[in-house]
Amino acid sequence: MHTRKHSAGLLTAAALFGLGSALSSAPAAAQSDSEDGGFFSSLFSGMDFSLGGFIRPETAISTGSENPYNQGGNVFNGVPVMRHAGDPLTGFGPILPNSGLTTTLTNLGLGPLLDAIPVVNGQLPVTDTIARPVPKTDNTFNMLIVRGELEAGIRFSSDLSLVARLRAIYDPAVYDDINGGTLENSAGGIAGGDPALYHHQPNMFEYRVEGDSSPNPLEWDGKQYQVYFPALFFEYNHGPLTARLGNQQIAWGQAIFFRVLDVVDGLDLRRHSILDNAQEEFSDKRVPALGLRLGYQFNDAVLADAYVQKFQPSIYGNPNTPYNVIPTQFTVHDRYADGGYDDKISYGLRLKGNFGQWGFQAMAVRRYNPDGVFRWTASGVNQNLPNDNLFGIAENLLHSGAAGTQTTGELLAQTPFEAAPGGVYSAREWFHYAGMARLNAVDGLNSAINEFTPSTTALLASPAGSVDAAYNELDTFFMAAGGALRGHIAREYFAENVFGLGASYVTDGEPGSLLDQLIINLEVSYTPNRVFTAPSLSSHYLRENNTIGALVLEKYQRFTQAFPATYMVLQYMHRTKDDLFGRSLKGYGGDENSPATGIKGGANYVVFALQQPFPQDIYRVSLATLYDPRGGILVQPGIKWKPRGSITVDAFYSYINGHLGGNPNKNALSTADFADEFTLRVGYQF
Repeated sequence: MHTRKHSAGLLTAAALFGLGSALSSAPAAAQSDSEDGGFFSSLFSGMDFSLGGFIRPETAISTGSENPYNQGGNVFNGVPVMRHAGDPLTGFGPILPNSGLTTTLTNLGLGPLLDAIPVVNGQLPVTDTIARPVPKTDNTFNMLIVRGELEAGIRFSSDLSLVARLRAIYDPAVYDDINGGTLENSAGGIAGGDPALYHHQPNMFEYRVEGDSSPNPLEWDGKQYQVYFPALFFEYNHGPLTARLGNQQIAWGQAIFFRVLDVVDGLDLRRHSILDNAQEEFSDKRVPALGLRLGYQFNDAVLADAYVQKFQPSIYGNPNTPYNVIPTQFTVHDRYADGGYDDKISYGLRLKGNFGQWGFQAMAVRRYNPDGVFRWTASGVNQNLPNDNLFGIAENLLHSGAAGTQTTGELLAQTPFEAAPGGVYSAREWFHYAGMARLNAVDGLNSAINEFTPSTTALLASPAGSVDAAYNELDTFFMAAGGALRGHIAREYFAENVFGLGASYVTDGEPGSLLDQLIINLEVSYTPNRVFTAPSLSSHYLRENNTIGALVLEKYQRFTQAFPATYMVLQYMHRTKDDLFGRSLKGYGGDENSPATGIKGGANYVVFALQQPFPQDIYRVSLATLYDPRGGILVQPGIKWKPRGSITVDAFYSYINGHLGGNPNKNALSTADFADEFTLRVGYQF
């Protein structure tokens, strides 16, 4: 980082980035007028000030497909799909001419409509064909932003300093996208959810939760801009003690892609999801939090590192933004504020020791899992079923609201569903997206029915006993809704204990050989009774003991005297109960024809990365790969060019393929395989 010097002293770049513990010890640039040697004279006897920063446009050009989790990229847009209704009085089996359903409909005066339906093989095939009536989008850019950062450091004395980094991002939002307010059908428009997220143009940056439109301290967002402090803290260094108080990020562990001991902060995925340069190791992603961090160096070998901070959750992309991964047929109610999680704290301790060629570390953390968990929740939307179809008319006649009874809208408000456009239109779409979201399509339907009785039973819904019954029931209610039902889910958070151990060893070998100065690092974390989202979206969450381990091999190897050493790293990770994104493996394996079966044996991932600087470091080429043996791969080659000291050009390509073999819903990377893209960043430092 190039900085402009405003005093005789200069705050080191390491301290500016919050990575170092030592500040410049240059002569004093500002002194107290006091000559008595009192407290304030001592405290401000060596004041220095420095300021620097950069401005950088960042562009990601899509070479893949539209985001299938957004309205405009939904794979069923414009695709004709046949829907087949079932008989709610027989567990949604076929409708027969003499069934109880036909008697009920006849008694409601709908006999003439039934008479118009031909009997085929002894059944009344109540069917229709629907093509999801949402326009397809076609985007050239996945990201188009301008980023600016200012970094400042004030050294009050040899012991006390202030470190600040202010980041501002602007997105002109020139994307081909869907305005939620334009979605209409016979039931009306979208009524539930935060209007700023679901009823208008996509909201690029605002993180909004139920009861609070700005839950992140020291962050100010709008639909197209974001301004916040990744770092704003006082740092005190005296002898073996280091203390940091304020808004800060804490990074533990050292694996690329993998987070084993890096459990302190959640991730902010609004800007570029996980698709930044992999070797930057989430430096732009960790969510800062207000807290106190203490470090104590007992001797040359042993260091203690402890923290306590305000709990801040991970932040997912908003609906219909380029990197959103929550299907927008569903409305999310984030209960971070109204659930009382915004006043919770997390804390932890880590011990590190280095003894010759060996290194050891251990940690214990008490935290609220920042990823959160999801479950069905009542929609709260009182919107009647439309009277433009046989089943909507029948339901409205059965639930007219007369004599103290409830209308269909009042009943639906007590279920997780809303009759609205932009939801799920067919059973086939329901099963397809359940598989993509690593959920169980049949169990998800049944928990939405069983956990919201008696409203669901009043609407004639019942648990499905088979895939065919689930298909028939889903299609019946999508027809009754005038096209689609939107699902409503709540996000909650749970406390957990995370324990970790690490060991490293630096090898001795023949000088210049691959086995000389090879760094071997092993990290393992264990979380007892961890809470996971149930594949059924039930409020009865999964609770399982989870173990994560990673083996990391690092090496600087000089292959020729004409070039600096090449940095290489090979990593292997094993996770016993969840995937790379924290999703339970029990939700894996679903598709359009069957619910999730889960996968056994845990999840495994392999990473290989390298970085090769050129002479004078004008160019630096890199490669990072992430492989999921169940059928997914990410390959990211890149090059960084520094034509002059103040200008840096960074280009890299991300190729993701989650369809290397078998069901793509059995590997983690298929979630993002729409996002093949070329990213270009041109930065000017000052």
